[in-house]
Amino acid sequence: MISETPRDEQTTWWPRPVVLLAAAYMIVMVVHESAHALAAYAFNLPFTLFHFGVILPRDAGTRMQLAAIAVAGPLSSLLIGLLCWFCYRRARGLRSELLWLYFTTFGLGGFVGNLMSTAFVGDFGRVAINLRVPLVARYAASITGFVLVSAIHFMVGWELHRLSPTGSSRLRSLIVMVVIPLVAGTAIVTLSSIPIPSALVFGRFAETSFWVFAAVGLLMSRRTSSGTSQTLQLSWADMAMLATAVIAVRILAGGIAFQQS
Repeated sequence: MISETPRDEQTTWWPRPVVLLAAAYMIVMVVHESAHALAAYAFNLPFTLFHFGVILPRDAGTRMQLAAIAVAGPLSSLLIGLLCWFCYRRARGLRSELLWLYFTTFGLGGFVGNLMSTAFVGDFGRVAINLRVPLVARYAASITGFVLVSAIHFMVGWELHRLSPTGSSRLRSLIVMVVIPLVAGTAIVTLSSIPIPSALVFGRFAETSFWVFAAVGLLMSRRTSSGTSQTLQLSWADMAMLATAVIAVRILAGGIAFQQS
């Protein structure tokens, strides 16, 4: 068996980060929206589950029920993020390491991103409206969310530098591990999600702006890049996971309705 040299690794473009980023994003998204649906189901409220949200009738539910349904999504994302961070810390050198990092990013990001939007829109915004949270507290939550989103992406960039191909310069690491996966992965997610409300398309691309902090984290990282062909090369399992995520999103694109029993 002929193994690649560090020189080979420096001159090869690895598509695996693109596939894993897109798959992890869509899986977390599906779980997030499904958590909303399960909460509505628990209250026996009618709903329609889409890949971008859960639609309830205007007069459905009490304020407390609507707040509980709204908070279920971010809490499911937080749980994914914390569990996957635990797995990531124990997967050093394994092929799954990069996948766990992406799950951590979008899991924690799904929680603090909604926290950031508390004063405006989003799940925590609906919680705040239904629970009549004072505007000052809502803006404080949004500022806290902004700081946390920025910090999480900075941390991710710091970690991505270590997972970059062996011997890569910081510029190459930035292109291979941040720029290309972000652009191509976001394109895959967006195309897989059509149709989607235009406001949410804008919001999705606004999310990508926080990867600037990941770029800063990568460029400031003092860690040595140590990614290898074993951890960065695409596998059939990666493609199967992406295909499963796309299929799940396409099923939800048509909507799944539930009526009261």
